[in-house]
Amino acid sequence: MNLSRRISILFLCLLLAAATAGAQSQKKESPSADKRESLAERIGLIVDDVVSTIQKEFGARNDDAGYRFEVRKALRDRQLTEEESLFEAEDDSSVTFEGATVIHRRDTLNSNVVVKGGDLTVFGRITGDVLVVGGDLYIREGAYIGGNIKVINGDVVKDEDAVVVGYIDKSSSKREKLYREQEKNFRRSSTRLNANWVNEATNLDNFIFRYNRVEGLFLGLGSNKRYYWDDQRSYSLFGSVGYGFKSHAWRGNLGLSRQFAFDDGQLFEIEGEGHSLTDTKDDWLIGVHENTAAAMLIHEDYRDYFRRDGYGISAGYALQQDFVTAQAKVGYLADEYHSMDNKTEWSFFGGKKQFRLNPAIDDGKMRGIVATAGLSTVSSTIDGPEGWSIHTTAEFVNTRYGGVFRFDRYVADIRRYQPLGRWDNFNIRLRVGTSEGVLPVQKEFDMGGLGTIQAYPFKEERGNRMLLMNAEFIINGDFLGDLSFWPSWLMRGVNLVFLTDAGLVRTVAPTARWTEGFEKIQFSDFKHDVGAGISTRNGSFRIAFVWRTDRSEPARFIFRFARPF
Repeated sequence: MNLSRRISILFLCLLLAAATAGAQSQKKESPSADKRESLAERIGLIVDDVVSTIQKEFGARNDDAGYRFEVRKALRDRQLTEEESLFEAEDDSSVTFEGATVIHRRDTLNSNVVVKGGDLTVFGRITGDVLVVGGDLYIREGAYIGGNIKVINGDVVKDEDAVVVGYIDKSSSKREKLYREQEKNFRRSSTRLNANWVNEATNLDNFIFRYNRVEGLFLGLGSNKRYYWDDQRSYSLFGSVGYGFKSHAWRGNLGLSRQFAFDDGQLFEIEGEGHSLTDTKDDWLIGVHENTAAAMLIHEDYRDYFRRDGYGISAGYALQQDFVTAQAKVGYLADEYHSMDNKTEWSFFGGKKQFRLNPAIDDGKMRGIVATAGLSTVSSTIDGPEGWSIHTTAEFVNTRYGGVFRFDRYVADIRRYQPLGRWDNFNIRLRVGTSEGVLPVQKEFDMGGLGTIQAYPFKEERGNRMLLMNAEFIINGDFLGDLSFWPSWLMRGVNLVFLTDAGLVRTVAPTARWTEGFEKIQFSDFKHDVGAGISTRNGSFRIAFVWRTDRSEPARFIFRFARPF
């Protein structure tokens, strides 16, 4: 293949990977241009015109994600000048956010604030103007806004002791007002479950694009599961279908959820689903889009795979209110597991590297009860993500249900995201795994390498007990501007990240209770590493080096474009 053709294919694949990954990400945009009161009114008229244009084509449409996309597209198509645009300019007088945003009581923003496609909640101080497009503005007790307020397709809720110096404008055309009422009810009940534990088999892209060593290129279509918190609908149908061009096999799933919404942001559901999937136990290590990029570009596939055919039925409760998301679910799974072999060695780069052999699993029928519970208070703030995420899973598999396996397996994943102010973030994850009975290979716990202890060989240890801790400290790189000789542009938007990992895996007798096997743990039993590098503010993009602490060894290089946890 000649060089130009190879580059063209690379560019196309990167576009496809970026398109699918971008559908699930949220980003902060650059600061925008200086704005006077007259200019704010001018901007308001421009945005009104844009929204009205969108309504003419999509007025009857109740798709929150689609609406936000059309707003962004219309603003781009409008091609506002640098002087007019609140969204495109790049000086320090305004700051722009996407999605739900919180200004905490300790925060003071000496600038204008723009929020697109989400609610803005203010506890602290904003000295400039505020523009919210496609969301509500909540001004809480003790909050202060020193400028004017403009809200498009949303509402303003102001506590009695909150202070707004300027005017509040949420007026619009009659048609826009009617549309806003429809959107407000729908927006307050976003059909996604905002939590990091959502299963890949239900959180699906409309266009499925992935690449791995057991399927090669896989293309398909999908529809994610929706949660109708406001009782807008009673049934949620979801599923996917696609084809692996090297495995020469179709894979997919189809599920139906009967939902009963009650009160505000709560529902009970009964669900049934059938599937024939190329599955993995490594979705917590690395996401499918990031793994696709690694397999295509650097000849590394960090997931292990198996085929899983069967069905499941379950009942559960879910809650999503303000900044709290919770879910509890119990169900019966009837699956048959099959090993999968490597089918391809193609990659753009990597020289003579070869993919790891996909490990064989313990084939056979597995029948059991699976219970999960999760709680998340994670929200987006001007200083990065903040809150708790706790998720637990318990599996009870037994031969009396008709399968060939018998074991109990428990996993708990606890995460804390903590901004320490304008300049610092501290994030930590604790993950614990244990079991009773004989675990099949596809249910054992692995340790080492990406997502675990990053300076050690990938999956070098395996067992039926696991303890893992990952921590990172992120420092805003703007502080280097205090050095008179330091170029101010060099660290703009770039942050320093310091990280450490510690963990252990043990194998105990299958007859041991799940609470046993953690006795007499000493510090020397843990594998440990430390590292340093640069990252974005929320840590989603990072380049770093990590070192083992047990012996002298060259550092390992880490490059990630998604949060490790």
